[in-house]
Amino acid sequence: MNINQILADSIEKLKEKKIITPQLDAELLLGFILKKPREYVMIHPEHQLTKLQETGYKKILQRRLKHEPIAYILGQKEFYGLNFKVNKHTLIPRPETEHLVDAVISNLQLVNSKKIIIADIGTGSGNIIISIAKNNEQQSMSSNKIKYFGIDISEKVLAIAKKNSKIHKLNNKIKFIKSDLLKYFIDHCSLITDHCIIIANLPYLSKKIYFSAMPDVKNFEPKSALLSGMDGLDHYEKLFKQLKKILLITDHCSLILEISPEQKKSITKLIKKYFPNAHIEFQKDLAQKWRVVKLFI
Repeated sequence: MNINQILADSIEKLKEKKIITPQLDAELLLGFILKKPREYVMIHPEHQLTKLQETGYKKILQRRLKHEPIAYILGQKEFYGLNFKVNKHTLIPRPETEHLVDAVISNLQLVNSKKIIIADIGTGSGNIIISIAKNNEQQSMSSNKIKYFGIDISEKVLAIAKKNSKIHKLNNKIKFIKSDLLKYFIDHCSLITDHCIIIANLPYLSKKIYFSAMPDVKNFEPKSALLSGMDGLDHYEKLFKQLKKILLITDHCSLILEISPEQKKSITKLIKKYFPNAHIEFQKDLAQKWRVVKLFI
């Protein structure tokens, strides 16, 4: 079979399974098997596949027909212009999370401290902290000024983050640590003498939203990285409780979070419960949905 024939057949099968982007998915999977970019697949419809390539393609197509995410099949996902390794232990980086990176980078311009700690809580594949560090490196921001930390409770997740850090040549700049949210910093309070920027893209789906999610999400991505209690704010409440302990050590702290759009009112109430005098800013994503919370304490 040639590219045109195999694409036509697989696109129809993907449509039958209600895959949202059948043509894109088929082209990406075929490019993966051919070890060619998607553009090659698009402009060479008469290219003949070998029997081995046909067999390999049909195997991974079956995985996609069962709604396994493309990123897990390919083993990688692009984020902020960089490629990141992902697997079943890591949440797949989302385009909307790039707004979190932008928010941190813009916030750095407002910090006057000689030294800064940037701590990515729930780092996952490391995509957020690596993107920030890479951007700062490209902007020639002094590496002596900023200390980078990627925090996660899962050793398997941290192993992926460390691989990604090495791929992007940042393994000597980012310290990846196993910790239950901010516990590492509470136990090592001597670190918190500098200005601290805490980033958190924690699980924030409510039970209602999680159980109504697409099969790609609900059946394949780690539940522990998505669901956070009845209203989706259990992890953030725990984070705020820990942050109160850190604020006994320093008052030079800002917090930048990703939320689900419908949580704007509920997270405002939660923030005011723990930090009555905090200054709160919300930002929308490209879909004009509330996505980022900036908290200045």
